[in-house]
Amino acid sequence: MSEPALEPPGRPFFQRASGAAILAVDWLCFGLEWELGPLSLAAMSAAAFVVTYAVVWKVQTRLGGDDARRAHGKAFLGALAAGVPFPVTGTVVGGTILALSGLRAPRLRR
Repeated sequence: MSEPALEPPGRPFFQRASGAAILAVDWLCFGLEWELGPLSLAAMSAAAFVVTYAVVWKVQTRLGGDDARRAHGKAFLGALAAGVPFPVTGTVVGGTILALSGLRAPRLRR
């Protein structure tokens, strides 16, 4: 007997709003490269983690239809990605978040 899939086919791991929130909080906290010292960096990491966790949990339970346990796991992963003290946008982590949430990378116009 096969085990159930983590997500139904065609359904992204993160809701689009969750993926956008993860990348937006990360960019606001670390993409602007504020120079406020190591203590503020630690506070910013903690704030990014808490805000992202709350937003992703809310989105996943309300829009994603996830149960509380699954939403907590997804919120933790998203908050971990946003809470690291460097911008993840443009990295493998950022690309993975885009892919897991069904978002597309912005295209540059010529």
